[in-house]
Amino acid sequence: MRPEHLHRLAVLAEIADVGSLSAAARRLGVVKSALSHHVAALEREVGAKVINRLRRGAVLTAVGEILAAHGRTIVKEADQAMMAAKAAEAPHGTLRISMPAGIADAWLIPMLAAFLDTYPGILIDAVATDAFLDIAAERIDVAFRIGAAGDGPFIARKLAEGCNVLVASPDYLAKAPRIDIPADLARHPMIGFAAFGKRPSFALEAGNGTRTEVEMDCRVTTTSALAIMHWAIAGVGIARMPRRTVQTEIDRGTLVQVLPTYTPLGFPVFAVYMPERFRPANARRLIDHATAWFGGEF
Repeated sequence: MRPEHLHRLAVLAEIADVGSLSAAARRLGVVKSALSHHVAALEREVGAKVINRLRRGAVLTAVGEILAAHGRTIVKEADQAMMAAKAAEAPHGTLRISMPAGIADAWLIPMLAAFLDTYPGILIDAVATDAFLDIAAERIDVAFRIGAAGDGPFIARKLAEGCNVLVASPDYLAKAPRIDIPADLARHPMIGFAAFGKRPSFALEAGNGTRTEVEMDCRVTTTSALAIMHWAIAGVGIARMPRRTVQTEIDRGTLVQVLPTYTPLGFPVFAVYMPERFRPANARRLIDHATAWFGGEF
């Protein structure tokens, strides 16, 4: 059955329910002549009259009653389909996300907790990993990534720009050579993220805006970004970490900021997700919430 047939049956059902073309036109928000056109077309297609016009209204013929009954069924099923679709888009169900393992907990978890508070019907299944998962293959609705978004057939929305700091333990600094300028870092071992290699380089920015490129040798590399902080607390060397991740340790005195007048260049934080046609409503809700929460900075 073609779409226009479905529409004409629905129109006929409306005429049957209200008893006239004029009243049906008002209910449907169209002109009376439009309904007359549909009725005439329906009569041509079935080869029989479907309504008898009266001075004050219209009465369906036997053929019209049969067609109108089917029209009511079509309208009812269409309404149920729309209700089911809206229910599927309602804020309930489980969101599967991925996020860095531990290093981002200090700033991602409060944001996610606020999201759950806003949408009590939503559950979160969080995969904690520093790997860039294939979000389609792993059925990830939203992936939160820091430093880089990765490559793939997805959308990466930048949520914020984070701030890095250099830190080391007080015990390490007490026995290590003094660090007064960026060049002094070359004499110290670094604890690095394995993905950046054994000899990472990075830029430090002074208060006046000048930048200095620094290159350090890693004594320890690890695939766990959070473990870098614990290696630093243990006194193995210098670590470059997000400020929010290590701020509690700095406040406790277990870590000390190195070269506090110089700032390592920051890092972007991304929400990664599939294009619109593959993205559920709850994922859109989380993306919008995260964007508003971070507001572009930490």
